[in-house]
Amino acid sequence: MKKYLRLCLVLVFSFIEIHLIFGFGKKPLFNFSFFSSSFINAQINLQLSTILLSLSMVLFLFIIARKTKLKYLNINHLKGKMAPVKWLGIPEGSTWTQTGITIGAMISLGTALVVYFQVNSQSLTFRLFPDVPLVLILALMNSFTEEIVFRYSYVTIVDNEGFSPKLALFLGSAVFGTVHYFGMAPKGLMGALMAAFLGWFLTKSILETKGFFWAWFIHFLQDVVILMLFFSAL
Repeated sequence: MKKYLRLCLVLVFSFIEIHLIFGFGKKPLFNFSFFSSSFINAQINLQLSTILLSLSMVLFLFIIARKTKLKYLNINHLKGKMAPVKWLGIPEGSTWTQTGITIGAMISLGTALVVYFQVNSQSLTFRLFPDVPLVLILALMNSFTEEIVFRYSYVTIVDNEGFSPKLALFLGSAVFGTVHYFGMAPKGLMGALMAAFLGWFLTKSILETKGFFWAWFIHFLQDVVILMLFFSAL
């Protein structure tokens, strides 16, 4: 019974953090005004607020998942065999170093197309400075936070309690898809389906490499694309 209790505690904690992420989108903990653009300032304040949530999740898991602890929180495990997925064209013998970046690039292209039409701007302009460094920093922060809350949390507690990895795959996909349907970009039904697939794929990467690198890196690419389009539409 204790393992189900610990699983439920992590689920509840993650749902609370998801609720706070949405709340910080409207009212962040910080109110810095470094730039003339209210959108840029809002993004900075949001990421500074939500990064605290990811750190609290890491601490919570370190305490509650005594066996696993920070096992999956490393960026050194780039290698790992990919379990074959016929419908995705992943054959037997594929590795994350060979196939991961290819599929990540394809997902990024799909994200770019969906978000481009959702931005709905006829004139997109992009400045080298300060847009590029800001996009990279914000994308790093956002991808880290979301991977901790939506993937790392579920993989860690599922492994710690000895549940099937399929449960982590389901949670990492279903929860991520649901929150995108209700507001995170890309949003709507198409955004939710893409997010659900991305959530499944990134959870798969953590499980198969026993590491955080590919999930963080591929998610980072998505956020770079999304933020570049939003910055360009300002």
